Amino acid sequence: MMNMAGQFNDRAAPAQPAPALPPVTEILRQGLDLVEDLSRQLQCLDSLMLTGKPNDISDAAAGIEAALKAAGPAFAEITETMARLGACNLAAAAAQLRKIEEADAAGLAEALRAALSRFAKKSVSANRRAQQLNRGLNAALKSLAALGVQESGRLIAEA
Repeated sequence: MMNMAGQFNDRAAPAQPAPALPPVTEILRQGLDLVEDLSRQLQCLDSLMLTGKPNDISDAAAGIEAALKAAGPAFAEITETMARLGACNLAAAAAQLRKIEEADAAGLAEALRAALSRFAKKSVSANRRAQQLNRGLNAALKSLAALGVQESGRLIAEA
């Protein structure tokens, strides 16, 4: 472009296009899949707590912890997507998606909200069972200690 003095000015390089964002339906579907997988793992852990196999319980709990950490970026992306929609929660996101005629995405937002609700209830139940198991183990260990069942200063029955 030429300026008033007849000199050519360098034009600024064209701005880089913003990276394409994945479609809302894809993000919500990924979130729903993650929550359903976590729910299955949590249900397995809850069932394992009834077996009394501490190594299996520990492995399952570690697996859930790792899965939750791995799911962090996906949940952050869901949160960012909700912010782009101007929604503070998944119910509001579903309503917003219906307004812009994204019925599939709205259904996924509602399904994700329901799956998260079920997961939260299962989590509370599993936590309650873990606390009961822990209290039971502590009581059993105290009873053994009271009976003098120790070996080199530590209880034989380790949890």
